[in-house]
Amino acid sequence: MADHSLLAWTLLSVGLVLTPGPDTMLVAGHAARGGVRAGLSAVSGVVLGGLWYMALCGFGFLAVLTVFPALFTVVKTAGAIYLAWLGYKLIRGAVRPAPVTAEAPALGKPFWQGLLTTALNPKVALFFLAILPQFVGTGPDAPLKGALLIAVPYVLGGFWLTGIALVAARAGRAAKQSNAMRWIEGVLGVAFVGLAGRLALARNT
Repeated sequence: MADHSLLAWTLLSVGLVLTPGPDTMLVAGHAARGGVRAGLSAVSGVVLGGLWYMALCGFGFLAVLTVFPALFTVVKTAGAIYLAWLGYKLIRGAVRPAPVTAEAPALGKPFWQGLLTTALNPKVALFFLAILPQFVGTGPDAPLKGALLIAVPYVLGGFWLTGIALVAARAGRAAKQSNAMRWIEGVLGVAFVGLAGRLALARNT
């Protein structure tokens, strides 16, 4: 790949990373409520979701979503239901806050939520399918090149989301001293429900 093509893909990846989405809100929410470790656990789940897409691209399976619209619908519906469920839990927590405990938050929950939120979003796969051919061509090594390029936004995203986690954890400590945390959870919950609606209406194009 030419240097100018790699630079163009990197710039495109930066724009993708800086666009707020479910992963950004998930990391911020966990970090604000559970601290830096919970936020970083969610980050690791999101990055592992990126490895999932790398594997799908490397083995040529990403295109299956466009060849079989029914599969796209199933994955899309599952992702929308999962985002709506996360939003419902956040809204419920804002309306009925759980008793405050001194126990450290479990790290498995944010990790799996980060992984599933990324893996069950077929719009990410469609984005890669639409853009990658312009950078890797159609040769026999195109899937491998595509898998390596997919790593770029997730490496950059890992650094970006780590920064989000650090900032959100600090803001969360201040918010816990007031009722602001309930408002934060409520806003995040509504945002997740909205993203679920957008994903449910997404088309396989």
